[in-house]
Amino acid sequence: MSGHRDAGGRRRSRGRPFDRGLSPVVGKTLELGVGVLFVALLTATFFGGIAPDYRAAVGTELGDRALLAAAERVEAAVPTDTDVRADRSVAVRLPPAIRGDPYRVVVANDTSRPALRLVHPDASIDGRIRLTVPDTTAVSGSWDSASPSRAVVVVTEGRLSIRLVDEGDSASRLTARDRARGSVSSTTEREAAT
Repeated sequence: MSGHRDAGGRRRSRGRPFDRGLSPVVGKTLELGVGVLFVALLTATFFGGIAPDYRAAVGTELGDRALLAAAERVEAAVPTDTDVRADRSVAVRLPPAIRGDPYRVVVANDTSRPALRLVHPDASIDGRIRLTVPDTTAVSGSWDSASPSRAVVVVTEGRLSIRLVDEGDSASRLTARDRARGSVSSTTEREAAT
């Protein structure tokens, strides 16, 4: 390779003028590639293993809490004296979705005691809880998480019945019934009226 001498007697090689600028560009590109690879590895680790396990655990916990709150609300609606005629409707709030999917709460009368069962598209979130109600209680119906829900409690001649209904199915009928009787439909309203 032939070269020229500069004023200081050093030899300069003849090369392309952009060789000097290529080294920093290649270095920065490699650094960027390593950074992207690191972020991709972290993303794959979190979304491939850690995050789904966490979401499943949170979904199961939320399902259990929703089912427990629904059972407590139904049990609280039952009057203490079942010899007196009573007719009440109690609102029940459910989370609209668990892990992004709607679900249902249905009555399970397959044992000697009635129970509520949560039915979710992900079977690991399903749950069941027994209701603490008098032995002669008839429980029926279901709730859809996507609509407002109520528990309708009726006591006639010592017999207690609880029906789970969605507001879309019975809201207008309950309102019309309450206006006709002059009665109050929710426990909160009943307490405020007394």
